[in-house]
Amino acid sequence: MDNEESKLNFPKREEEILEFWEKNKIFEESIKQRKGKKKFVFYEGPPTANGQPGLHHVEARAFKDIILRYKTMRGFYCERKAGWDTHGLPVEIQIEKELGLKSKKEIEEYGIEKFIEKCKESVWRYRNEWEKLTERMAYWLDMKNAYATMTNDYIETLWWIFKETEKRKLLYEGYKVLPWCPRCGTALSTHEVSQGYRKVKEESIYIRFKVKSKDSEWQNTSILVWTTTPWTLPSNAALAINSDIEYVCVPDPEEENHWLVLGKKNFEILLGKGFFPETYKNLPAFQIDSFSGREMVGLEYEPLYPDNAPYKVYAADFVSAEEGTGVVHIAPAYGEDDMRLGKAEKLPILSLVDEEGKMLKPGYKWNGMFIKDADPLIVEGLRQRKLLFKTEPYEHDYPFCWRCDSPLMYYAKTSWWLKTTAVKQKMIAENKKINWHPEYLKEGRFGEWLKDLRDWAISRERYWGTPLPIWRCGACKNYSVIGSYDELKKKTLKSGNKYFVMRHGFAEHNSHDIASSNIENDNYKLLPKGKKEIAKTAAKLKKEKIDLIFSSDFLRTKETAAAVADIIGIPKENIFFDARLRDVNVGIFDAKPDEEYHRYFSSNLEKFSKAPPNGENLTDLKNRLMRFLYEMEEKYKERNILIITHEYPTWLIQAGAKGLTDEEAVILKGKKKDFIGTGQMMKLDFIPLSHNQNFVLDPHRPYIDKILLKCEKCGGEMKRINGVCDVWFDSGAMPFAQNHYPFDFAQGKPFANKKLEYPADYICEAIDQTRGWFYTLLADAILLGRKAPYRNVLSLGLVLDANGQKMSKSKGNIVLPIDLMNKYGADAVRWYFYTINQPWDEKLFKESDVQAVLRRFILIFWNCFTYWKIYGRAAGSRTSYGSPTSIINKWLLARFNQVALEATKMLDNYDVVSTGRLLENFVIEDISHWYIRRIREKMKNPNSKEAKEINAVLGKVIMETAKILAPFTPFISEMMYQEMNPSSPRLRSARESVHLENYPVVGKTLSAASKKLLKDMEVTRDIVSKALEVRTKFGIRVRQPIASLKIKSQISPASPRQSRGRANLKNNKELLELIKGEVNVKEIIFDKNIKEEIELDTMITQELREEGILRDLIRQIQDIRKKEGRKPNEMLEFFMATDEKGKNFIVKYAKEFKKSINAKSIIVRSVLEGGYDVKVGEFVFLIKSEK
Repeated sequence: MDNEESKLNFPKREEEILEFWEKNKIFEESIKQRKGKKKFVFYEGPPTANGQPGLHHVEARAFKDIILRYKTMRGFYCERKAGWDTHGLPVEIQIEKELGLKSKKEIEEYGIEKFIEKCKESVWRYRNEWEKLTERMAYWLDMKNAYATMTNDYIETLWWIFKETEKRKLLYEGYKVLPWCPRCGTALSTHEVSQGYRKVKEESIYIRFKVKSKDSEWQNTSILVWTTTPWTLPSNAALAINSDIEYVCVPDPEEENHWLVLGKKNFEILLGKGFFPETYKNLPAFQIDSFSGREMVGLEYEPLYPDNAPYKVYAADFVSAEEGTGVVHIAPAYGEDDMRLGKAEKLPILSLVDEEGKMLKPGYKWNGMFIKDADPLIVEGLRQRKLLFKTEPYEHDYPFCWRCDSPLMYYAKTSWWLKTTAVKQKMIAENKKINWHPEYLKEGRFGEWLKDLRDWAISRERYWGTPLPIWRCGACKNYSVIGSYDELKKKTLKSGNKYFVMRHGFAEHNSHDIASSNIENDNYKLLPKGKKEIAKTAAKLKKEKIDLIFSSDFLRTKETAAAVADIIGIPKENIFFDARLRDVNVGIFDAKPDEEYHRYFSSNLEKFSKAPPNGENLTDLKNRLMRFLYEMEEKYKERNILIITHEYPTWLIQAGAKGLTDEEAVILKGKKKDFIGTGQMMKLDFIPLSHNQNFVLDPHRPYIDKILLKCEKCGGEMKRINGVCDVWFDSGAMPFAQNHYPFDFAQGKPFANKKLEYPADYICEAIDQTRGWFYTLLADAILLGRKAPYRNVLSLGLVLDANGQKMSKSKGNIVLPIDLMNKYGADAVRWYFYTINQPWDEKLFKESDVQAVLRRFILIFWNCFTYWKIYGRAAGSRTSYGSPTSIINKWLLARFNQVALEATKMLDNYDVVSTGRLLENFVIEDISHWYIRRIREKMKNPNSKEAKEINAVLGKVIMETAKILAPFTPFISEMMYQEMNPSSPRLRSARESVHLENYPVVGKTLSAASKKLLKDMEVTRDIVSKALEVRTKFGIRVRQPIASLKIKSQISPASPRQSRGRANLKNNKELLELIKGEVNVKEIIFDKNIKEEIELDTMITQELREEGILRDLIRQIQDIRKKEGRKPNEMLEFFMATDEKGKNFIVKYAKEFKKSINAKSIIVRSVLEGGYDVKVGEFVFLIKSEK
């Protein structure tokens, strides 16, 4: 950075702005002030927080934020909830690496519960980094109320969606060939597979399958087959041909009197590749037998690896004459087409590969080897048996696991499927209603994907994910899809027990408010008040027909149990005492006032994690109570059980039975002193829940696996099927699940009487999400019978390094976004993404481009503001001056209105780049290079009427431009806004921040006068541009005045618009003066007879030459003033030392010179001590200044 950039220190100023926003809650206020206005709905695609955010995340967040800020300033109510994608293989693989686990078997040996808990911990590992980046780049997002796909509420909505798809007959179980990752041990969906294709070069092989026939016509004949997957050959069950293709039987070039059968076109292709001798091109007809594929159907052949299969030739329409040999080897276990043919022809499924991709064929060298490692040995075995005809390198796209990078295989498995093909046409129709940016994705990448849509393999044989809510009966095989936790509770197998919880009666320690939790100090008896309470409660209990009483073993609870038992008639042998039902252990606070124990904690919530010395916390208490309760559930059936305990245990056993979190348990207790009064009783509604080790509801594995249901069909026991959902199903359901739809929309719930915010008006993610989140959002919605879940989608190109390589740690080309922002500022990084190229284009990132953005645009805009601030202060800080009279001021306002109109239209159409470039051009070319250049001279007299008008116009335009730029560059816009408000009374508004302002509205169209002025100025600038080109051509610097400029005034048929525009300038003195000033000419002449559009008089007279020297001298003195830090309007005394010629020159132009440099006086001497050496033309000066 240069000195000017370092001095400004944008990153530091941005940090100050962040503090200002946080202190004054500007983001929250920006949403609050729009409440009740029309909604603009946005969906945040959830990132995974178990990895560091990268530069590509800045790109996505930048393009999200700008639209949200813009829409907010346009008056929309625009909530934006953050989200986290917390499930799936990305998390599992990371934990596997950390624990050194290499397979599912090792995970299960380690323990699923421990593994899952590790996954839970890891998902928030980099949350702070994500939130810090989000804040630092000014992406305004509600992080406090973020949704997370792992929460119970989110999962319940996913279960509801499953239930709805089942009701719509769109969920089914099927045995199909699907993409399988042998390393992860799970199936993948087609949209997952699409993200992992890579170019690979492998050895493909051509194999002989010997025909098995008594017919002499087929003796010594082999069918030639091509395959790229030798490992599938041991599972071969049949061969397939196309009955409409013509086949040939040609001599086997490697074995005399033997023949090869293949497709005729395929033979010609292989002949051209040199697979057959050149002489085969001229083989006589009798040596090439040609026939239809139909003649081969039913033909038997000798198996390569004999097994229980028919080994026949079948007809299939998927066989091609363009690739291979026109014959396909069929292994139903490893190909979709193979499986379809296998089912149609009732072929056996020979699966000789296990789920880890290891070969299962005892007796062969490759038995137990991974499929890709087995390939060379299989090929060598075929070679030795003279069954291998040729090998050929083959480059093709091969699928790899999108998360672990292992090669996939196609594998026959039983899986659960969503029938997306049934709603394919609906998806295609809804896609046509979506506004895609870029437009070509609608019918291209995304549209083509929908046309080739397959059913969605939704189940995964993994651990950390949304459990499939499907239970199957072990007896009748009936299955049940559960759509809510309430439904799960209703169908859970129950003991039939009924539970009642009672607090002991009022005792001696209660009368003194003393804590009593140490059994060794237990000497507190019931008081008469307590005995009365017990009698009253016991009378109510009679109708409950209690079978068993379990009590805490403290004196007061024992006395309570005995009294209740006596009243309701329970024999002593049915009364049991259990230490797990004791009161919370208060440790050092035992026998002390209750208040001392409570004061030890900042809140009830803290009691769950903090224990007093020698005591326990409430989580410990809850866990021992719940272990007791689950033991009761296991041990007894159809019993009515009374539990007699203390106040806190009564509260915590209720919380545990409901599976409440600590926060929910605190809410359950409320603000009342006691959860339950002494001697009081309440019913305990308990159904075994899927809970974690702290008895909090947790529907994840392995907890959910323990929940058994009762089969509604036969009354048998139902177990959950062993699997989780595709993680993409999670994120695709976020429009519904982020707000716990439909559950929290019921009466009495948070969103009662409110509509679901659906569909989104805008979503934005990287282009790879066309087959990821963009697709699953649409699929989840259409499966539910909804319309498209988004109206506008912006797809972003990848961010690569300068060489076009993907950024990764291993390549050492990672760019840390925070470091970049701390060096150049977040505004510069944002502006880079907004203007470097179209959003959907790849970005070859270079740090120098960000630096260029800072210097090219950010600094220039700041300099324009600084210029206004300095001269505006001198001119009285007025920013309102009625209607401007000067044409340059009229033009700037008209041009701003034009830019504002165009920017609004572009952003309404989500055209961020065009808007950014328009604004950049406006700031650089219109304000800085044109307007400010033309008004500098007038601003040298700050008290003039002209200067005050300029100050008002420029101030207004800068302020309004800052508002337009606020969604793009939120920091610099805020800096300007905050500085302009206090310094400019007439610009001051009631708004605390630029981001609470409305977006500038300038009407729907420009006035006729404005349009004419803009056209005239366009012509003016065109003339100036052409004139300056001529100056450059003749090497005449701009500060050198010239005599005249001729403009062709004759209207030309070739360019009537430009010619007419030039002719219109004749009578416009102000525009002519602009031309004079910018081109630096003394006179403008309109001449219809000149050949070119303009002509310059390039003859420099002595007078003109001296005037040019004077201008050079003035410029250098102005530079000296800047170096010395002089203010523009500061009057100085100048001392100059020069020779006689120099003195004469100064004397000659003294008046103009003095005025131009703002001098009190100019004293010329022969000698001067110190100062600046200045050389202009043939003159040399030594110059210094004083106040």
